[in-house]
Amino acid sequence: MAEQSKVVAGVDVGKATLVAALRSGAAQEFANTPAGRGELLAWLEGRKVGLVVCEPSGGYEKGLVRCLHRAERAVSLVAPGRARAYAKAMGQAAKTDPLDARLLARYGEKLEPEPAPEPEPERETVKELLARRQQLVEERVRERNRLEQEKSFEVEDSLFRHLDWLEREIEQLDRQYKELLESSQSLAPAVKLYCSVRGVGIQTAATLLAWLPELGRGDGKGLTALAGLAPWPKDSGKQQGYRAIKGGRAVVRRALYLAAMTALRRKDNDLSRFYYHLRERGKPGKVAMVAAMRKLLLHLHAIARRGTPWTPQVVPN
Repeated sequence: MAEQSKVVAGVDVGKATLVAALRSGAAQEFANTPAGRGELLAWLEGRKVGLVVCEPSGGYEKGLVRCLHRAERAVSLVAPGRARAYAKAMGQAAKTDPLDARLLARYGEKLEPEPAPEPEPERETVKELLARRQQLVEERVRERNRLEQEKSFEVEDSLFRHLDWLEREIEQLDRQYKELLESSQSLAPAVKLYCSVRGVGIQTAATLLAWLPELGRGDGKGLTALAGLAPWPKDSGKQQGYRAIKGGRAVVRRALYLAAMTALRRKDNDLSRFYYHLRERGKPGKVAMVAAMRKLLLHLHAIARRGTPWTPQVVPN
């Protein structure tokens, strides 16, 4: 394989436009449409660009990422917070689309972010179904809260009708993502493996497949940070600060929390014994829970790498 070009382009993604630029020179604007993305590909080819760097933009970047992967062009998605931190470090206070595009190009040249893997269509569909399900679940909570307030008969009737519709839609989405998982040759085995761990059900397994595709790949370094479960130190000189978790993928962290809570309801599993051992040593409940969630995540990573179900540890009587 020929060595990939070192030229990096940054693309600022908007709802209607894509603004592309190299580290210096004029920026070029394209429509965020199939035709516009085709013109962008030609622009990248003309400049022998080897890597495209952009930021997630509420889903408006998906068409661009799919287009670049189909054209076998490397693309890296950079968290917006990191790009802005880099801008501050460079002394760039101004913010326009061309400036942001050039900043992303410089970021890519200096820090060399890893290219994003090409999304798997089935995994992406499961992700979208679960995201839509969560939207409806949140709306159901809001409508139930409205019912607690005194309403006229007509408004109350409307609320009940809407709640009935929400229940049916949530059930339909549940059927759709479960059927997709069961019929998928690549995802069904992973679901079975994940569900072999106490506390992990099909919804947790689906969430991990959708939002944590790194699970089971590599040596697992950085997994806890991706899930927002890494304890970050705050030390300075002789002073040692309180370790706390932050950042990461909130949806993954929430799924692991619910799975750990389910496992802790019974004391006949490894995770429960681990949690209560920490509590007996005087660890606060929240600290022990985060440690249990971290252990659960590493359990799941291990079985995903091995390809065999989890074997509970036998404790002698």
